[in-house]
Amino acid sequence: MRVHQLVARLDPGDAISNQVLAIHELLQAWGYESRIFAYDMDEYGKRFAAFDTEYRKFMHNREDLVIYHYGIFCDNHKYFLGTANRRVLIYHNITPPEFYDPFYPEAMRLCRLGRDFIPHLKECDLALGDSDYNRRELVEAGFPEEKTGVLPINPPLDKLDRVEEDRAFLRRISDGRVNLLFVGRIVPNKCVEDIIKLFACYHYGVNARSRLLIAGGPLATYQTALLSLVERLGLQERVHFLGKVSEQRLKSCYLGAHYYISMSEHEGFCVPLLEAFHFGVPVLAFAAGAVPETMGGAGVVFEEKDYPLLAEFLGRLDRDRLMRERIVAAQYRRLEDFRPQVFAAKLREVLDRFARPEGETPGLPEATGEVSP
Repeated sequence: MRVHQLVARLDPGDAISNQVLAIHELLQAWGYESRIFAYDMDEYGKRFAAFDTEYRKFMHNREDLVIYHYGIFCDNHKYFLGTANRRVLIYHNITPPEFYDPFYPEAMRLCRLGRDFIPHLKECDLALGDSDYNRRELVEAGFPEEKTGVLPINPPLDKLDRVEEDRAFLRRISDGRVNLLFVGRIVPNKCVEDIIKLFACYHYGVNARSRLLIAGGPLATYQTALLSLVERLGLQERVHFLGKVSEQRLKSCYLGAHYYISMSEHEGFCVPLLEAFHFGVPVLAFAAGAVPETMGGAGVVFEEKDYPLLAEFLGRLDRDRLMRERIVAAQYRRLEDFRPQVFAAKLREVLDRFARPEGETPGLPEATGEVSP
């Protein structure tokens, strides 16, 4: 069986791209003929993918399987809708457009288009979310529940283990100050302003020997607003916007961090939470979107953004080594649910549904909504 994957863009460091490549590697290891097609890609992506126009030569084959990764509105949806291949949708979620008002009208337009288009994709053989939160959005959009399931993100944590940390940077941030860390795109739904406000309470009220590290590619208009907030709070020397970082520097950020903070109000999964787990960094995260599901009872999940109270809690963790150890131990246990073998078993189950004799309809066990290992 040939398996094709369609994606909007393929580039390094992106969670959807990492999922595509993880599936591709497993398919090849299992002897499948596997191809990736992308609307856009950088030089890294060109090592693995062809442009999506090349997929057209395979669209007539009813025995092939195509997996469409949907996380942004893209014209290559027309190939997914028009193909004779058997069709699997993997939904990675799309940010609600209102988060981009007033920072980026074009992003608002694309997010609205993307979310409005979801119901048009429901005539597929199987629709998977990379979290149950995302799966439920598909059901709410009209997808038959019995044809939905969950195929979680396979976080490439071993990839960071294999790279050498940026030692000079790690030395600079290992100067005795407590480092709070956020990793991700600097965009409005991440609510980075709330992280800054929490840090201000912690820095001024609990521990003046502290800094905030913010690693991720910025939306310029949003970051300008954040820089103004930092200046108003007098934290210019303590809040560091690192931009999009290399894997070496990202690893150094995790190795040098004392706490990872998430204030995001919309997440379809949130891989950096698991990266922080992997490096033994206690995570404090606001309970929004798929965050509680990803955390799985580990870390510290809170439902109210009470900055002074959270700052006091961080101060307690500074002093209470046993509590920190318990938090970190629970995070390590949660990572067991995301082992590569678990992901491989769930992907294998998906593929097995399409290896059945002709006439049997692929689907999921009724009422579970899960692709079980």
